[in-house]
Amino acid sequence: MLRELSRTVADWAHTAYSKSEVPEAALAAAGEHLIDTVAVAIAGIGEAPVDSIRRATRTRGDTGRFALVLGTAAHALDYDNAQTPSLVHPGCVIVPTAIAIAHEGPGSGAHDLLRAIAIGEEISLWLGETAVTDGNSILFERGFHPTAVCTPIGAAVTAGLLRGLAPEQLAHAIGTAASLSGGILEGNRTGGQTKPMHAGFASTAGVLAAELAAAGATAPPTALEGRFGFLQAFLGIDPAEVRWPSETAGAWRIESVTTKPYPTNGFTHSSIDAALQLRAQGFRLEPGAALRIGVAEPVLRTVAFPEAMKYAPPTAYAARFSGPVVVAMALLGGSGLGVGLADFDRENAMDERILAAARRVRFEADPEATAAFPDRVVAFAVGIDSDGGQYRVDIDTGRGSPGNPLSQRELRTKFDDCVMPRLGMATAALWETLRASINGDDTACAAVISTLAEHFG
Repeated sequence: MLRELSRTVADWAHTAYSKSEVPEAALAAAGEHLIDTVAVAIAGIGEAPVDSIRRATRTRGDTGRFALVLGTAAHALDYDNAQTPSLVHPGCVIVPTAIAIAHEGPGSGAHDLLRAIAIGEEISLWLGETAVTDGNSILFERGFHPTAVCTPIGAAVTAGLLRGLAPEQLAHAIGTAASLSGGILEGNRTGGQTKPMHAGFASTAGVLAAELAAAGATAPPTALEGRFGFLQAFLGIDPAEVRWPSETAGAWRIESVTTKPYPTNGFTHSSIDAALQLRAQGFRLEPGAALRIGVAEPVLRTVAFPEAMKYAPPTAYAARFSGPVVVAMALLGGSGLGVGLADFDRENAMDERILAAARRVRFEADPEATAAFPDRVVAFAVGIDSDGGQYRVDIDTGRGSPGNPLSQRELRTKFDDCVMPRLGMATAALWETLRASINGDDTACAAVISTLAEHFG
C-alpha cells in the first residue's frame, strides 16, 4: 500500500524544479503550450462564460481572480490543447496558473515558468492516465470532466513551486487541491456556460491551495491514496496499483499532448480530418449525397447525441460539439486550418446551408474505433456522392497529435486565427515576444505577462 503519496509527488516536483531536472523536450513542449494557451485565451476574451465570470467577480482584484478569468478564457472556445488517453486539457489550467502567480512579482524568470508548467502538466496528466482502465477513462464514464478533476492538483504544484513552497508545504497544497477537484460533463451534451469555467475553477483552486499551504493550512497526508482519498473517491481503484511517474522510464507525458488544429471538441477532430481529406478527393456533400462516419462508441455520446441538438445546435458554442455540423463546415470549406474561429460566428454556425449538409451526415459506433479508444480517437468515413460514387478515408493519427504534429506554419496560422481579430497589427509583435520568452528572455516573458494582465487582470 502506498503511503503519503502527496509527499512523494511533492518531493519529486520540488527536486525536478529546484535542480532543473526537467528534460529539454518537456521544456520545449511547455513553451509551445504557453504560446498556444495565450493565443486561445485572447481569442476567448469576449465569450459569454468569461463575461459572466468577470461580472460575478468584478469586486475582486487578486491573483485567484486573474487565474479564474484567464483559465476560463483559455477553455472558452475548446481550442486549447488536450491529451489522450487521459482526456485532460492541461494547458488551459496550468499555464494560466503559472502566469497569474508570476504576475504577483516573486521574481520568477522565463525558465522557472516553463519548468513549473511542465511539472504541473505532468502531474495532471499522470492523474488523468491513472483513471484509464479497460479501454476508457473512469472519470469520463462517470460523467466527470477529467480536466476539472485532475488539473487542480497540478495547478497547486505549479503555483507552489513558483511561490517557493517547501516540499512539506507542497504536499499540503496537493491535499487541499484534492478537495477542490470536481466538475461534470453534461455541458458537452446539453449546453450551458459551466464547462468552459471548469478550467478557471481549477486554475484558481490551484492558486488558493498554494496560498493556504503558504499560510500554514494542512491537509490529510493520505489525501490521494487514503480510504476516502482522491483515488478511491473519484476512481475507485486500489492505490497499490498506481505507479508514480518517477518509477517509470521514458518521455514525459507533456510531450504527448495534442495541439488542437480546430476550435471544436477534440472528439470531432479525426472526423474533421476525414472530411478535409474527402473534400480534397473531390467529394461534395450535395443534395443526394451521404456521409457515414464510424467512431468509438463513447465518442458518440458527445458528438452525436442528443440527435436533435446535434443536427440543430441552439448556440454557436453547442455547434462545436456537433459532429455533423463541424464535418459539414469542413466539407463546405472552413477558415483557419480547415475549420476555424470565423466559422463559429453565430450567423455562420446557424446557416441553413451548413445545417442542411449536416443532416446528410450520420455517425455510428465502429468496433475498431472503439477498441483504439481512448489511446487514439480515430475515424472511418465513407462518402457516397449524388451520382453514386464512393469515397473512403481512414484517420488513424489525428492532425496536431505527436504522431502528426502541426508545422510551424500551421502553428502560426492558428495563432493568427486566435489573436488577429483581437489585436490586429500587434499580433506579429506578440508572436515574436512569446517566441523570445520560451527561449529564455526574461524581459520578453515579463512583457507577455503584463499584456495578459491588461486584458484579464
